[in-house]
Amino acid sequence: MAKKNIKQLNLRLLLNAEPFGYGPTAAIAAFFPYLRKHFAHIGYIGKGHTLDLQRDLKYDVVHDIFNLPPKKEQEVMRSVVSGYDIFFTALDFSMAGIAKTSGLRVYIYDPLTWYWKKIPTIVQRSDLYVAQDFFGVKSRLRKDAEKFPKSHYVVPSIIPHTKPQRSAKLILINLGGLHNPLWSQKTAITFARIIIQTFRKSLPEKESIIIATSDSVAKEFKDPSVKSFPFKAIQRILSHTKLAFMTSGLGNIYDSARYGIPTVWLPPANDSQGQQATLLKRYNMSDGSIDWNDILPNVKINYKGHQPYILKKITDAIDVVARNRSAQDNLVD
Repeated sequence: MAKKNIKQLNLRLLLNAEPFGYGPTAAIAAFFPYLRKHFAHIGYIGKGHTLDLQRDLKYDVVHDIFNLPPKKEQEVMRSVVSGYDIFFTALDFSMAGIAKTSGLRVYIYDPLTWYWKKIPTIVQRSDLYVAQDFFGVKSRLRKDAEKFPKSHYVVPSIIPHTKPQRSAKLILINLGGLHNPLWSQKTAITFARIIIQTFRKSLPEKESIIIATSDSVAKEFKDPSVKSFPFKAIQRILSHTKLAFMTSGLGNIYDSARYGIPTVWLPPANDSQGQQATLLKRYNMSDGSIDWNDILPNVKINYKGHQPYILKKITDAIDVVARNRSAQDNLVD
């Protein structure tokens, strides 16, 4: 056993998360404490908001590839991975392909096994595939068994267990999941501004309200309660939360369930959020939700359609709501 541990400590691990939403980077942040004790060297490579939850963790090195052109990004990625043995990513299939081609062992964590119209080819080529359980995950693994590696596992939600506090008194507005490569920063900020301003007006002033979002969005607001929180801090906040308004990413869904928080799901910021909110309602697991159609009656979005088209429809809806007081009143109602 001692020899095995020594051998494992000599391996170099590179972690990564896809820059789409907050779920992938939150999962990697949750994994990190358990991996830290098994590897002498752990690095992280990523960009944008994926770094928000990683900066406070004890990595040996963080490789920031933000704002690099695609060709340069791939060159840097190939250079970085040459110094590692294992690449472990949450959903960044493109980087996983580069790591595999470079000779690394590739481990993939996937919270969206149920969602993919087509399973990415790198999944079958990976050395380890970890699927987070959700509606339809196990049946998908059986149905498309040849598209997954032999070493695959289904795991429950990647969330530390903490019992809710009896003194729960906070109202949490969690805007994780606004960022993706098909949206501009302006759109994410506009979405956040609509939600924050509307709920500030509608919630009683006496309430203790905390608003969680990314660093880049938080900087746009001169409000000390609007900020990006480290992973452990948001877990403490959740344990003291009596009511939440959150984007319907899987991380938020499982946080809500684990801490037993009555939650209203905010208008979807992407197609998977829309599908997840729909599934929760279908299985009677939703306390409440707001769709774009509830705010703008003439807007109907099929969240199972083509992703770029759906995100364009959501962007258009955000622009309308930002200029339309009546639509903002519908959001309050």
